Amino acid sequence: MIKEYAHQLNIEVKSISGEYMLDKEEVVEYKGKKLLYGVGNAMVDSSCCGIYGCRYALVAGYVKSLKTRKNEHNMWISEVETITDKKTRNDIKQLIEKNDCVSQVNFW
Repeated sequence: MIKEYAHQLNIEVKSISGEYMLDKEEVVEYKGKKLLYGVGNAMVDSSCCGIYGCRYALVAGYVKSLKTRKNEHNMWISEVETITDKKTRNDIKQLIEKNDCVSQVNFW
């Protein structure tokens, strides 16, 4: 499935229990395709159940078009093909964990 991805680097997103922020984006070659993912920090620091933080990766997908326009919030927009195949997701997870110090890898 093709989706629009808004590049949200260095923008803190707050929630009821904490916040998260992507601080790095990578485009890497994977089996002849360009793979887009971001890396950031998440912090649960205002919940009733305690404090927790982690470094994570968010895989947007395969790049169809990269930063071709800006949205109403002045963020670059790319088109990506999401990844649904379980084996491919596992292989990409291992690749990212090898290159980045993250405790979790999430996919769109």
